[in-house]
Amino acid sequence: MEITVNIKEVEWWFWAITLIFMATALLGWSPGYYVVIALSGIQIVYFTQNEGSLKAFPTQVRIAYFAITLFGLWESIRFPVYVLLLVGTIMVTFTGRCALALALKLLPWNRNVAPGASCEISSEKQ
Repeated sequence: MEITVNIKEVEWWFWAITLIFMATALLGWSPGYYVVIALSGIQIVYFTQNEGSLKAFPTQVRIAYFAITLFGLWESIRFPVYVLLLVGTIMVTFTGRCALALALKLLPWNRNVAPGASCEISSEKQ
């Protein structure tokens, strides 16, 4: 697996900043959970505008990720869930690979998504 850092892409910065706040939350700064939730919500808006639809695959990935970040509101379970999110976010940020996207690609309405496209952190739109 090759490490890739795409500092020229807005999408990469979304993940990198989310990763920083997720790490601070896990290290004890509780407001970090709320920042991660907010950043994930902002990504939904950004991708909906960029893709033109909530049904677009990149937007679906952000919606699913946002839904998982909401566990940050539940104190007794936030830490283990966010540890899993941290691992996934590290993968997306530094390799462009996303297990959540791979899982979403298996849903019936996403059968037309290109095989390699499910791992992209940025827009599928050409």
